[in-house]
Amino acid sequence: MGFFRYISIARKVYKEIRIQKKFNREFLIPYLDELEKKYNGKFQPEQRGKILDYYGLFITSFLCSSYKRLYGKVLTTDERKRATLFGILTPVGDDLFDIDKLDHESIRQITFAPEAFSASTFSARVAKEIQTYLLNNVPHKKEYIEASKNVLDIQVETAGQRSRDIAIKEMRRITYTKGAVSVIIYHQCLDEAADRQMQEVLLLIGSLYQVGNDIFDLYKDVRDNIYTLVNTCEDFEQFRKEFLERVKLQNDKIHALPYDQKDKEEFCIVMNTINARSVVAIEQFIAMEKKVGKKIDWWQWQRKDMIVDMEKTKNMLRWLHYIYKLPKLK
Repeated sequence: MGFFRYISIARKVYKEIRIQKKFNREFLIPYLDELEKKYNGKFQPEQRGKILDYYGLFITSFLCSSYKRLYGKVLTTDERKRATLFGILTPVGDDLFDIDKLDHESIRQITFAPEAFSASTFSARVAKEIQTYLLNNVPHKKEYIEASKNVLDIQVETAGQRSRDIAIKEMRRITYTKGAVSVIIYHQCLDEAADRQMQEVLLLIGSLYQVGNDIFDLYKDVRDNIYTLVNTCEDFEQFRKEFLERVKLQNDKIHALPYDQKDKEEFCIVMNTINARSVVAIEQFIAMEKKVGKKIDWWQWQRKDMIVDMEKTKNMLRWLHYIYKLPKLK
């Protein structure tokens, strides 16, 4: 694939981002304001930022639109709305566990029978309204409910990552599963439900993205004493090797899909743009590890040491290098 092919793909992604930003100005931001007024509460600045800049922007414009292009279709306005709404539900759902401290049965009721739940907090009221809408409007309700169950189950299990004694094998299972179910449920908001073969692809995409999230959330996780594959890593060279092996497996699964070869190639490139950022960060950690000559104890380091500045020219160039290189791994 030549240089101009990559430029063409970048233009498609940028176009989707512009469309989503416009949608957010016209729908998402007014809706967030409406929810705050209706339920007499506030989205915290960090939370609102995540909704507007990540869940309600990146996921829809980057992931959901890419799924549709893979199928030779275009993301519809209704699909965009459902995916964007779930982008609110994702961080709000975290508050149900971490702030509201709702018991498991209450969260199950919000998830599967929200209309019957008596909500008393801002987060619970928001979650109830959005989940009610989604259950009434997703075209494939059965698949969406199954995906919701998987998200709920792994959310409960992530509590194990607050224990210093969690086994690496268990941490890996939780990490990969959390990433997988997170991307699958966004797909199940669309007009086409992901079949088994596509879910196998999404499992790998999601698991790699979750590792990437943990890489760039390194400081926050250390601050909050959440143990991840990244901040407990004993050998970043081996970590890089395992990550790239998973990228290869992801690429193989993508190319085995029954869609147009050109669309699969473009999909593979777009999915690996995030993985490319992760590889740049991992290589920074490898250099740090070599410098100290032993396993890095991140709890002894400062915030500035945990930040990977992707705006640095050097890192930007390496990112572009891996955007080109990773899709070719097979």
